Amino acid sequence: MSYLGKKVNEVYQTKEYNKFKLIKGNRLIKQPKLRKLEKSMTKEGWVSGSYVIVNSKWEIIDGQHRVMTAMKLNIPITYCMERKSNEKTMRTLNTGGDNWLMNDHLHGLVEDGNPHYVKLQNFMKEFPELKITECLMLCKNMYTSVPRGTFESGEFTTRDMNIARTWGGYVMRMKPFAKYYNSGIFVRALIVCLGKECFNFEEFIHKVELRPTSLVKCGTREQYIQLFENIYNYRRSDKVNLRY
Repeated sequence: MSYLGKKVNEVYQTKEYNKFKLIKGNRLIKQPKLRKLEKSMTKEGWVSGSYVIVNSKWEIIDGQHRVMTAMKLNIPITYCMERKSNEKTMRTLNTGGDNWLMNDHLHGLVEDGNPHYVKLQNFMKEFPELKITECLMLCKNMYTSVPRGTFESGEFTTRDMNIARTWGGYVMRMKPFAKYYNSGIFVRALIVCLGKECFNFEEFIHKVELRPTSLVKCGTREQYIQLFENIYNYRRSDKVNLRY
């Protein structure tokens, strides 16, 4: 009786590089990763214990950087063929994984034609100084973070993009007064205030311009909201509460 368990697949090696194909929607090729792999594989050969996953069409489901490096160095590629694998398999393998960044998932979902991710990508091009996490909140018109699992699975949805662009513009207008204008807690605090009917951004920015030194760096979102409230209420007879 074997104690090795049931054999479910075979691992092969080949130098027939022309068989391997990049799959649409895979993450973007990163030159720093290629350079790192080239340095390692030049010295030690193929990454021990690893293998590339391809489907029946020889599309690379996992391991495109290793394939490209092996081709450059003329090293045999170790691979396993999962015949029924596809783009969904590729994304599932990398959901929640450290190897894939949110931008990698964004690229794949845009390639799939998901309209919400296309809108997000266009928004990010308009506001390149904002991180993807803050862009997600702005496109959602909410200050709460979008769970990574929701984003990676393709379930993220945008809301009013006109509001998103208006609010994104407000964030950018804070840049001359705060070096930390695009930090997560600063943007979240501003979104909280923008979502309140009693808050008028033009009045707020005017108060900031009157006393620019009053805008100081804080350690939490709640502290920023309190600060914004204090600045907004300057010389105001009808005080507003932005915290509740």
